[in-house]
Amino acid sequence: MEHFNDLSLFLRVAQAGSFTAAAQQLGVSKSSLSQNIANLEQRLGVRLLNRTTRSIAPTEAGERLLEHIAPHFTAIRSEIERLGDFRDTPAGTVRINASHLAAEWVIQPALRDFLPRHPHIIIDLQTDNRFADIVAQGYDMGVRLGNAVGKDMIAVQISAPIKMALVAAPAYLQGKTAPESIDDLQTHTLIATRFAAERGALVSWDLICQGKVREYKPQAQCIVSQNQHHTALLGLGITWVPRLMVEKELADGSLQEILPATAVSYDPLYLYYPSRRGNSTVFKLVVDALRWRGAP
Repeated sequence: MEHFNDLSLFLRVAQAGSFTAAAQQLGVSKSSLSQNIANLEQRLGVRLLNRTTRSIAPTEAGERLLEHIAPHFTAIRSEIERLGDFRDTPAGTVRINASHLAAEWVIQPALRDFLPRHPHIIIDLQTDNRFADIVAQGYDMGVRLGNAVGKDMIAVQISAPIKMALVAAPAYLQGKTAPESIDDLQTHTLIATRFAAERGALVSWDLICQGKVREYKPQAQCIVSQNQHHTALLGLGITWVPRLMVEKELADGSLQEILPATAVSYDPLYLYYPSRRGNSTVFKLVVDALRWRGAP
């Protein structure tokens, strides 16, 4: 049992990428968690994690162990959750990996009514704008644009198509000539975002030009990691955002859309999960709560 508990902790640390993040998720101290892993390594006689001051990463031995134990722990958790089907009140935990966009503007609003109705269901929502291997990383569900998933996965639409928009605050536009073409953007202050990886490339803007999608590389004076619409609201420039982020601001006039004819649309967001996981009552309730009910 001691091995089992420590292996479970090792799995959580490896998936979280740091002792600090794992300790916060588990509600334990970082020092005790680190000691548990050190004790496991001592008993096994092999180092499982390479530690630096900023992060941890599995060693070759740790990678091999993860590869073999992760599916078993996922299966155990799944079977434990399915026991909730025998209870009068559905209970269990569902771990979801989603982008910041999906988490804040699609999933969390859907949970507003769902959680009070199901007080014994826990949603563990982790945001990450990078693509995640949900099985290897111990998640039950993931979210991605489009429904192109593996043959052993089920995809469920949870949003309308994602339409983009160029926006700016009236305070920024005051006294300036509004852009009349894509090329006019270079005469304005632009707010860009960077890919998740540290010092990653700036996100290009896909804009419709003469019926085709043009990849526009913003020469930005202001670069943020996310929530660029908040920066635009301060009057600092023009930015490119998913329209669902700024529907309220466009409606109340605190932001204005620029060059609406250039707006491109992407596939809807889809919830995806292994087909073998979709049979429990808790799973079905969560999927049904997140399912898109508008026009397909």
